[in-house]
Amino acid sequence: MRVACCCAAILACACAHAPPPLHSARLKIQESEGAYLAFVRARVAGEPIFLLVDTGAAANSLPESFVRARGMSARSPTFADGYRDANGRIAYLGRLPGVPVQFEGETEAGKLDFVVNPNDLGGIGILAPQQLIRSGDALVIDLERGELRYETEEAALKRVAAESPAPLRQLEYHKCLAEDFFREYHRVVSISINGVEAEMLVDTGASRTTLSRNNPAIQSIIDRKGKPGTTTAVTSIGTSLLVPDLPLEVAGTPFVLPVLVHPSSEHCGKGLLGADVLRHCTVVWGSSSLWATCRAPADGK
Repeated sequence: MRVACCCAAILACACAHAPPPLHSARLKIQESEGAYLAFVRARVAGEPIFLLVDTGAAANSLPESFVRARGMSARSPTFADGYRDANGRIAYLGRLPGVPVQFEGETEAGKLDFVVNPNDLGGIGILAPQQLIRSGDALVIDLERGELRYETEEAALKRVAAESPAPLRQLEYHKCLAEDFFREYHRVVSISINGVEAEMLVDTGASRTTLSRNNPAIQSIIDRKGKPGTTTAVTSIGTSLLVPDLPLEVAGTPFVLPVLVHPSSEHCGKGLLGADVLRHCTVVWGSSSLWATCRAPADGK
């Protein structure tokens, strides 16, 4: 079993450019055996490409094959350009600053910084959507409806609260300790896993919710049998164990679903809250707030 789990932690801050406009974009949802990923179509440097919507990523990235085929010139990586992926591997990736980007359906382009990923990932790029957000605005990530929407935070909260049958809850979170003082690349929230409270990174780029070795819930499932498999992260492939029917509670909503267990420890949170859960939620990601409304699936899974 191969499950994409695309969290990446940056070891230094990235330069920021004015992002391309994004009002509302349709998402392409890919599902395989209960694992989910969401993609948005864009033109990058004038060429069409699908970008994985990955809130677990600290940087946007393009596959090396895409960069080479278009003769794009990347800056050589330095020690400050280290990225840690979901398998704990650190890679040093070259930079592509100020690349023109136009999202599908938009009439204007802007610029984003990218890094070059030596792992082709099937020709897919990665979008860290939280880098688009500016003060007072919010990004609404609705995997169930297949929509990515950018609007003022006030408008987003009113609209989502009115449209959702479940309560819209504000989630307390913190960023990772190693991040830039002025930027929040990641957000870590507390959820219940098998009755144990644990801090998890909100990661739409993880196709399954994942527990790292240092997760406090691990001890409660030590006797559970799991199915061995592999996990494809941004720059590496690692081993994993899929444990079936684990109860979780997120934003006051219960779930029961298979969860991956990784042999490595995470430095930001104790695992990944993935798209298998978030596909049942609408997330309002503000510049300094995080809200979610989740709906329990009919079968609980």
